[in-house]
Amino acid sequence: MFFHVHAFEQSLTDVIEKSLQKNQLNIYRKLFNFVVFCDGINNCLPRITNISSTKDKESGRGTLLRHFSKWLFLNVDPPLLTEVYADLDNIAIAVKEKNISGRSDVKISTLLWQSNSRKWWQIGDLTNNEGTYPAFISPLFPNTAYMLNGRKLKIGILEWDIFCKKSECPTNGSIVYSHICKDLFDSLAEYLNFTYELIEPPDKSWGELSESWSGLLGMVARNDVDLAGIPYGITLFRTKALAFPYIMYQSECEVVHKKLSNNDNHWMLLVSIFKWEVYVCGLLTIAWCIGLYTLLERYSVGEHTKAREIPACPSSTSDSVMAAVVVPLHQGSLHLSQTTPGRIFYASWWLFCITIVAVYTGNLVAIVSVVKEKIPFNTIEELAGNNDFKIIILKGSLYEDIYKYSNDSVSKKIWTKVLDTRSTNIQNSLDEDLYIKMLLQSSYYTYITDSFTADGIEKTVNNLRRMKCSIGPNYLSLPFPVNSPLVELFSDKLIRLYDNGMLEAWARKWSTTKREEHVHAMTKVDTSNLRSAWTMCVSGITVAFTVLVIERFLNYRINQD
Repeated sequence: MFFHVHAFEQSLTDVIEKSLQKNQLNIYRKLFNFVVFCDGINNCLPRITNISSTKDKESGRGTLLRHFSKWLFLNVDPPLLTEVYADLDNIAIAVKEKNISGRSDVKISTLLWQSNSRKWWQIGDLTNNEGTYPAFISPLFPNTAYMLNGRKLKIGILEWDIFCKKSECPTNGSIVYSHICKDLFDSLAEYLNFTYELIEPPDKSWGELSESWSGLLGMVARNDVDLAGIPYGITLFRTKALAFPYIMYQSECEVVHKKLSNNDNHWMLLVSIFKWEVYVCGLLTIAWCIGLYTLLERYSVGEHTKAREIPACPSSTSDSVMAAVVVPLHQGSLHLSQTTPGRIFYASWWLFCITIVAVYTGNLVAIVSVVKEKIPFNTIEELAGNNDFKIIILKGSLYEDIYKYSNDSVSKKIWTKVLDTRSTNIQNSLDEDLYIKMLLQSSYYTYITDSFTADGIEKTVNNLRRMKCSIGPNYLSLPFPVNSPLVELFSDKLIRLYDNGMLEAWARKWSTTKREEHVHAMTKVDTSNLRSAWTMCVSGITVAFTVLVIERFLNYRINQD
């Protein structure tokens, strides 16, 4: 109870700040009920309401007294509409007027909201006719049923292509936002009865903490906007300067990088089918078979037929060599063995070569047709120790706080590699996002991010590998200014949307990424896959012409002699 306006003004700030710390709607609605006796106070109604509205903007986030306080002014002079400057929702007055018979009637009126103005509406009266008989046609504070009463909220926004897509309206050229954020805020606005204006931060960044918060989070922390329109990960540093309502999403930490293929070296494709040990063993086997075949043919015990169109046995060692070499090439030999041991050996050599050639051909077809993925690391610890890969973390992201302030040795290595990779020429988050996608187009860059961002990147960057981190799960929600009374209002609606499955339905509505797990990516064969074949062909032609030139030269020398 206050007897002077100055005492009321001095104490109102303390009451607001103490109430905000509790951050409970039921406390707000029970605590801020004011009855003002205006006897002897000049301009009582506009004076008190303007003081309260100013204090609310300074200390109550422009919300606490506006939506949760109730004011009843007694014995007030009939107000003029020009006297109502405050934006408090719930104001009622009792005005004493004399009727025709000279008696006093007390008229009860409440202040309603219109589209662009406000008006007084009489809801009852107290007639002094040998007693008091109240008669009301409406609740004393009807605005309480209309939540935020058409208030225009300022919502900070940035483009995040899986959640909020920025585009230009084709009709008037204005900037519009679509996707999940549009569906979400249209639903919230209908339920809580507000309109909204989307505002981008001047530096177009998500926000980092140095001496103070910058970017979109800085706008929220300074109360320049009523809330952020993009869900942020909840961290200890953020909860000190911001308030978060009910959790909207749960995400997982993922490492994203371009897949590495084992058959990137197309120049050596034909010889990359087997390991070098296989080729060494093959050459030794051919040499052994040539020698054994020659011995079997020359020292056979059986009789040879003298007259045949095809020679019964090789006439020279070179013929024995060709007889063994042409078999893997699916070619026949002019020299057929006429002995039983030779025929058995030749048949065994054919079976052996058929098997080896089939294995080689099958593997060659598989390597050319299917991308065989090379996995460079399987854990975050292996990534920290891999010197081939550079690591990227978005500025102002949840994972920057995690790795930057961690005392773990692996996290320190990760953060050191992030600083070595980070570009100093990028000033805003939108350009950094495009820069990261450009880096991921090439190999040996990894991006530590959440699963929602990874889903969005897969729409523009193909052939990515995703690996789970050892961190998580992470929780995301919309940031509000600390101790904002709007938090609990929005929490109630967000719980309803989550339980009804609307958040997940909107995500499916705007998601066009279809991932198939454990399915190898089929690729078309192009000229790059045949480089080794072209190389072998050109090499053979070159050697042939070289031999031809040498033979012609030797033949010329012989003829000259």
